[in-house]
Amino acid sequence: MRKLLVFQHILREHPSNIAEYARDRGVTLDVIGLWKSEPIPDVALYDGLIVLGGPMGVYEEYTGKNEELSAIQKHIGTVPMLGICLGAQLLAHALGAKVYPHTVDGKRIKEVGYYTVRQTPEGKNSSLFKDLPEQMKVLQWHGDTFDIPEGAIHTAMTPTCKNQAFSKGNTYGLQFHVEATPEMIATWVERDSEWTHTDFDLDEERILREAEETAPLMKQQCYQLLDNFLS
Repeated sequence: MRKLLVFQHILREHPSNIAEYARDRGVTLDVIGLWKSEPIPDVALYDGLIVLGGPMGVYEEYTGKNEELSAIQKHIGTVPMLGICLGAQLLAHALGAKVYPHTVDGKRIKEVGYYTVRQTPEGKNSSLFKDLPEQMKVLQWHGDTFDIPEGAIHTAMTPTCKNQAFSKGNTYGLQFHVEATPEMIATWVERDSEWTHTDFDLDEERILREAEETAPLMKQQCYQLLDNFLS
C-alpha cells in the first residue's frame, strides 16, 4: 500500500479532497499537525510528501517551521514532494528561491477566488499535468509569491501572478489550491474576512456559489493530479 505524509500548518487548511482521494485509492495518509508540535516521522518511509497551505509567510516564524524545513531540505530531490500555496513557497525556499509579498508597481496584489491558470509551453510536458486541461480553473488564496528556483521548470501562470507552478525533478510546487471543498472555503471566508478585505474586496456570495458549482470539477482535477504525482 502506498503511503503519503502531509504537513498541515493550521486546523482550517486540512487535506480535504486529498483525504478523500486517499480513502478512494487505498492510500495511507499520515497527517502531521505542525501547529500542535506533532513530531515529524522519517519522510524517507513515504512514497511522497504533501505540504499544505497556511496564512503565514515563509519569511515569518511559526510553530514547527524549523522542523518542517529541516525535513524538507533533508529529503528534497529524493522523496517526491508536492507543495500547495504556502507549501509551494516552502519548497521554492528550500530550493534556494526567494519568497515575498506579491506587488505590482509598489501595490500589494492578492489572488482570492477562482482563476484560470494556464500551462506554460514547458508545463504542457509536465507529468504532473498529464490529462489535465492546458487552461484550468482553480482556487487561489494568497498574497505572496515566489521566484522559480534555479534549475526548475516554470509550468503554469496567470496574468495576475506569473509564477503559479514549478517542477524540479520529483518536486512540484503549486501556488493554487486543489484540495479545498465548499465547506472548507466557507470556513476560510469567515475566518479570513479581514485579510480578504485588505488590499482586496472579496465577493463572498460569489465565491461561495462558485465553490458549490465547481466542487465536482475541483475534486476531479485533484484526483488526476494526485494520480500523476504518485505514478
